[in-house]
Amino acid sequence: MKGLFTACWCLAVFLGAAAQPKPHPATLIFTNVNVVNTRQGGIEPGVTVVITRDRITGVGKVGFVPEGRNIQIINANGKYLIPGLWDMHVHSGFVFPGWDEKLIYSLYIANGVTGARDMGGDPDGLERRRSRIENGELLGPHLVLAGPFLAGGKSDQQTIAVNTPEEARRAVDTVKGRGMDFVKILSNVPRDSYFAIAEEAAKQKISFVGHVPYSVSAREAVTAGQRSIEHLTGILLAASSREEELRAQGLTALANRDYAAYQKLGSEVTASYDQAKAHALFLQIARSSTWQVPTLVWTQANSRIDDPNLNSDPRLKYVPGPVRTQWDPALLLKNTSPAELAGLKAEALRAVELVQAMHSAGVQFMAGTDGPDPYVFPGFSLHDELEWLVKSGFTPLQALQAATLNPAVFLAKRESYGVAETGHVADLVLLEANPLQDIRNTRKIFGVVVGGKYYSRQALDKMLERAEKLAAQP
Repeated sequence: MKGLFTACWCLAVFLGAAAQPKPHPATLIFTNVNVVNTRQGGIEPGVTVVITRDRITGVGKVGFVPEGRNIQIINANGKYLIPGLWDMHVHSGFVFPGWDEKLIYSLYIANGVTGARDMGGDPDGLERRRSRIENGELLGPHLVLAGPFLAGGKSDQQTIAVNTPEEARRAVDTVKGRGMDFVKILSNVPRDSYFAIAEEAAKQKISFVGHVPYSVSAREAVTAGQRSIEHLTGILLAASSREEELRAQGLTALANRDYAAYQKLGSEVTASYDQAKAHALFLQIARSSTWQVPTLVWTQANSRIDDPNLNSDPRLKYVPGPVRTQWDPALLLKNTSPAELAGLKAEALRAVELVQAMHSAGVQFMAGTDGPDPYVFPGFSLHDELEWLVKSGFTPLQALQAATLNPAVFLAKRESYGVAETGHVADLVLLEANPLQDIRNTRKIFGVVVGGKYYSRQALDKMLERAEKLAAQP
């Protein structure tokens, strides 16, 4: 075990009783805490964890307490310590009227989400928010950013049009030049532009992620080096025995703006699912460096807009009024035909089956939510996603890894995030119960540590109270 621990337990108790620590002291110590091992599973029971400023500086059976008054000691009483959670598909910088930055980011922290991969939006707003978080001006998760979407059509505040290979290459150069962490592509990127993006991204040494475009096979996307595929886009079609035929029909329907015809193709794609072809595809993905972010909670939310209980969800009190209006189930149903709703329900069922089959083949997954889309709640819904992963065949450890260790591996930040070990960033969540026994226990949050700063359950409750007030403002 790393770290040297020599001082006696009684000194820790004495200091804990005598000291009245400042809100965020330089040294934070957890005693009698069960550390969850997110590498191999298992628990390190009853250990002491020492945090100095923003790093874990010791984990061991006997706690070493340094001299000084600027120390906060917390007797965890057998609670469970996990690394901070990462939501690997959010849109905190997207232009959603009503979502105040303090509101949306406090919801992440209150739910133990200390890191987020923002998948596209206004680059100026995203850069400003990340800078304010890093400077301590705004409490929020660590952010990795895509910046503007790359898409077919027209450019706007949040999108760079890539209708030609030349535009595609310039767009990659622009995103890299803005200091973004990766390139995000949407489904309507033209085929030639897609491969130009892949080529330029490799040249510029920046990852590209996102949807598999309509005109590209998931097989081709994997071969081209796409680092992550969102929402399982393109997977089911690539597993169809009629893949080329149905892709051609889909592209024709889209070109003619015949969206009803395009929607109808979904049932044909499902009906022509080829298990052998699918398994070969999944093995190819598993051997590659392409990760999956299925956003099952988003797919499920889309399929439940006819649920009469939606308006009674207690989390709606954290959603701004203008956004709740957009989320009105009656409005969503009005804009969704019965055939479309039936397709969404079929997609939700099929997505769980796909994830289970892909996971069994060794495909790598990360947890993401696509919030704040309708009924995908910032922070809260990541816990829903972990539950859906377990329903898709993951063990609780594997689901937990999808929001801790796996994002650290994907981001090449294993030395900083993903585990509660000496030398790593002190982003941690203290839980009332063991998440390896029941993944729902990730919801039972007793405290959150962000960059070495501890927020107790009382502080988190006050954070949520402020969020509720912000959401209620006209």
